[in-house]
Amino acid sequence: MSGKGECIAFANHKGGTAKTTTCLSIAGYLARKGYKVLVVDFDPQANATSGLGIDGMSLRHSMYDVVLDLCHGQQGTPITQVILETDVENLHVAPSELDLAVAETVMQRTGNRWSILRRALEKIKPRYDFLLIDLPPSSGLLTINGLCAADQVIVPIDPSIFALEAIENLRRSFHDIRRMTHHTIRRITAVLVRYKRPNLLSRFMGNRNSCQEIETRLKEMFDRVFVVPESDEIYRAQKKGIPVSHLAPRSSVGKAYGKIAESIAEQQ
Repeated sequence: MSGKGECIAFANHKGGTAKTTTCLSIAGYLARKGYKVLVVDFDPQANATSGLGIDGMSLRHSMYDVVLDLCHGQQGTPITQVILETDVENLHVAPSELDLAVAETVMQRTGNRWSILRRALEKIKPRYDFLLIDLPPSSGLLTINGLCAADQVIVPIDPSIFALEAIENLRRSFHDIRRMTHHTIRRITAVLVRYKRPNLLSRFMGNRNSCQEIETRLKEMFDRVFVVPESDEIYRAQKKGIPVSHLAPRSSVGKAYGKIAESIAEQQ
């Protein structure tokens, strides 16, 4: 493998869009292909950490300490001492904890505050083929740092009108980042989750459901659009602390996420 260290951020200002699930599922499939993958949990909720079977109460260090390490006047921990192995071969995690939310206050007083995460990841990028960054559902400094570190962004979206409104705000963030930092995100992909196909009667009548309408709108806004069906397998994977790629790889939702991972791998 190349060890190129492609950084992919998973972002949406709106919560409840299966952002973490999408991140972990794609990470799992990339790891199954033999790529070295690091999940960077940059969300204080730490769902990616627990989703990979890591007990947050047992952590000695987290991404909170990594941020402090790069903030003037603070004592932190290099990211090389934070990364943990998981039960999934080829898949590591840089874990998070609730204290990360406090880090934004410290980051505000730091020079080059937009590039803190990017500078942290530069030290370890040669070790990995892919670094997947799970971001919080907000427009704050944590999210901005994640977008500034990303080569590409994946935007998970739930099929609701409110999701489209949040996407407009996120697109403005992409523009603001390019204007403020001159950082350009190479590719932006949308993933429409909990996709429900129309029933037989609707197809016969030629009616389109909300998922189809939102999918059409997304194709006007993004470079690429994938759809992922609703499935109970996701709940089972979350409960067991492993990605769906290693729990139910041949399920409909597993195949959908596998297709996205395949597309990402083809870009290498």
